[in-house]
Amino acid sequence: MAYSLKDLDGMSIDAAQALSFEERDGLLDLIIADGRGQSTDVLSYRTGLYSDFFDEDLTRMLKVKAIKVLCRGTTSSGFDGLPVGDTDEEQYRACFRHIKTHLDAGRTGFNRVATLIVFLTNMDNWSMFNEIYREFISTPPCRAVIGTTALAQKPLAIEIVECIAYRVAE
Repeated sequence: MAYSLKDLDGMSIDAAQALSFEERDGLLDLIIADGRGQSTDVLSYRTGLYSDFFDEDLTRMLKVKAIKVLCRGTTSSGFDGLPVGDTDEEQYRACFRHIKTHLDAGRTGFNRVATLIVFLTNMDNWSMFNEIYREFISTPPCRAVIGTTALAQKPLAIEIVECIAYRVAE
């Protein structure tokens, strides 16, 4: 049976936690989608890129045994310390692939990211960055993109400094 948020709200914590993993996992997707919000109905140029806020409904999260997954700051550098990619475009994709590796290891994915903070060394690449961002992220989290003059190593073009997602406990 597919449960709704109304069903979840009517359950006790014990009853909700007794649901199968698959049922709780499906409910987590609904909780995250319901938590994403916009502060106005007015369409703007940023539509589809990010949410204005995220309501972290801790009662619902507790009921489905949600776990917060925090990813470390991640650049386009490989584990050998060398940047992956010769261009900013290649580095952006490499950085998102590295974050995907962290999310996969945390047993979650981009569809469950609630917050994302990114540093770019070249804000002239804004449009290109957004195109690549959309390749990886289809459900918009709260997001900030900040221009900076440099990162830990000179050739680095991007760092995702914060990525917060959720998953359901086994």
